[in-house]
Amino acid sequence: MDYFTENALRYYGFDWAAMVLTFLSLYLLGNHNRLGFLMGIGANFFWFSYGFMSGSLANMLCSVVVMLLQFRGWRKWARDSQETQEADSTSATN
Repeated sequence: MDYFTENALRYYGFDWAAMVLTFLSLYLLGNHNRLGFLMGIGANFFWFSYGFMSGSLANMLCSVVVMLLQFRGWRKWARDSQETQEADSTSATN
């Protein structure tokens, strides 16, 4: 128990926040909810911070790349949704 209490907040809870937001992101994306991308971006902010505090360059690099991919997914989802709506409205008028 001492190990847990001593190490639980070593990184000021950034690792815990990153973990929770990652799980929330995956859950939302699995339910086809676009908000999952924003949760993922938030999670990767915390993962980057955790990597910085723990001195892990690989963790920081990975966090930046995944954050950029999350942002790409957010934008692509919006573009695909708009194209689908336009196609639906065009086929409805024909």
